[in-house]
Order: sequence, then C-alpha cells, then structure tokens
Amino acid sequence: MTASPPTDRVVSIVELLATEAPMNAAAIADGLALSRSTVGAILATLQSRNWVQRSHDLTYRLGPAFPHHQARSAQPDALPPGAQDELRSLAQRVGCGAAMAAVTATSMTFVAIEANHRTGGGLPTGVQVGTRLPLRAPAAAAVIAFSPPDRQHAWLATADPTQRRELTAALTEIQTTGLAVWGIDPDDLGTLDVLAEVAGHLAHSPTTGPLRRRVLGLLAALSGYPHTTADLAEDRPLPIAYLAAPIFDADHTPRWELQIGPLHPAVSRTDRDRYRTELLTSASRLSANRGQRPA
Repeated sequence: MTASPPTDRVVSIVELLATEAPMNAAAIADGLALSRSTVGAILATLQSRNWVQRSHDLTYRLGPAFPHHQARSAQPDALPPGAQDELRSLAQRVGCGAAMAAVTATSMTFVAIEANHRTGGGLPTGVQVGTRLPLRAPAAAAVIAFSPPDRQHAWLATADPTQRRELTAALTEIQTTGLAVWGIDPDDLGTLDVLAEVAGHLAHSPTTGPLRRRVLGLLAALSGYPHTTADLAEDRPLPIAYLAAPIFDADHTPRWELQIGPLHPAVSRTDRDRYRTELLTSASRLSANRGQRPA
C-alpha cells in the first residue's frame, strides 16, 4: 500500500504534540520541515474536531477529543499550577527575564517566558514559547543533576570530551546547592544576541526550518560554563549568563527547568546571592512537593 503524504503530515503533527507540546505553529513547522500554511490548515482541522486545543498564547496541545486522551496527563509540558504568575513575579523580583522549559529525553522546550519590561533585561530575544532545543550538555543540567544515573551518563556523552569532567563535577554541585549558575565569556554575549536575533527572524519563514534548527543548536552550545561554589563566594563581579533550578512533580521527578537570565558581564556578589535566593524560592513554590528533592 502506498503511503499518503497528507496523512503522514497529520500523524507527525499529532505525534509531535503528544511529546513536545505546547508548541506554536511556527515551531511545529520548523520541527517537521513543513510549510506554515500546511501546518496551519492541519491544526485548524484538528482544532475543529477538538483533537487539539489552542491556548491564549497561540500554542497548541492535544485536546479532549483526542483518542487515548488520558495519556495527556503524562505529558511533560503541563505547567505547574500558578506557573505563569510565579514566573511574572520572579522576573519582577530579579529584574531580568525568566523562563520555564519542559525537559524530555531528547529535548527541552520553552513552555513559559516572562520578559522584564521595566529593565529590558531578559533571555535572548530569539527564545520564545515553543522554541525547542536538542537535549545536549550543558543544556538542562539542573534537571539532569536530579535524574537517574543512566540519564546523566547519556547526557554527558553529548558533551565535548574536554568538558565532561567539569560537567560531572557541576552535576554534583547542583545536587548540593539545588541550582546551576552559568558563566559566559563577555565576548560570547554579543554572539548570543546575534544568534537569538537570527533565530527569531528565521521563525517567520516557512522554508528555513533546517537552518533555524542549526542556529538554535549553536545558541544552546553557548550556554557557557558552570560557576563553582568557590567562584560564587568571591567578592569580585562575575559574568553570568543565566541561573537554573529544577521543578519537581508529585513523584519527585524533575520535569521542568526554571531559568533567569541576567546575561551580564559583571554581576556583584550581592546580586548573585539575590538571584540564587529568589530562583530557589520560586522553584520551591512550583514543585509539587515543596522544598523536597530526592535524596
């Protein structure tokens, strides 16, 4: 029997939403190398049958009429209660952008983002709800640190061999402190902004999916390097890209990473301590078992 390309497209979109939702139409088109018009038409039909639902932020997820609807409860994307309000509060308290990403075995997908409109500080502009990055070290280290050993080994295998010892030590420190603090070379801050801007422009073209994925891969690779506890205890200012902490579900499983992004070449010790305190406070509020991490 000859395969039907239109049917394959519908199935591919449904399968992608089953594992990576919520996603907007542009992210779906990029992920499947389809035109945005094709994806839009398919989503409109699925939505009319309640097989998908569109949220107010224009992202999609599986809907109540989808067969085996109960499987949706296991999706890693469902936000913890009050997540958007907590994200907004966190961004205001720290004076920079905040974001939450759902982490799966193969990717991390940004499911909520809050820019700090008062200061303009925030995560790279190319990162938006639905942006999906491949799960390659050092991305999602705060989640991986509290994951089973086999998942940690698989994650470390994706890193540059010269970085694996440093990242292994970083996972141990994250388990102790509850969060990761990433430094970045000041020269790379400009590169980060350029890559993010390029990714944002490419998101609006239906023919640039493969190129945008390559740019996003480069963006993820510029996460920087982990600051140690000894680094953070120094009085001198340090370059900080972002900070991240895990959020746990009711089964003590780390399912999301909560991030704040100062993206600043010189952050004082006072501000570093404030960032860490506020981030951990929000992560604890959003975790199903507040303040509890696996032993």
